[in-house]
Amino acid sequence: MATVDELPAVKRGLWLYAGTSPCDVRIVRHHTLFGTGDADDPPELASDRQVDCFYVRYHTPAAAPAWLDGGAALSLREAVFLAERKLGPVVSWQD
Repeated sequence: MATVDELPAVKRGLWLYAGTSPCDVRIVRHHTLFGTGDADDPPELASDRQVDCFYVRYHTPAAAPAWLDGGAALSLREAVFLAERKLGPVVSWQD
């Protein structure tokens, strides 16, 4: 099984770190929504679920080449919104 970072992007683009440095952002589709693993969380949050979902991954100048976690969503539309909320309102999507 490929890790989330090895999956092909279903959507990719650029965002501006500190408003000036272009950095990559990508959204990948996966079949597992990973839980928190925290026993204090309710089971629906703590446990992994087998469901199609989308993960937001992004770079910063300091973190490249490692991908940082931008969160997970249950739809591509929600993942786009999540990325734009986290990285700023202007993400230049390429596909």
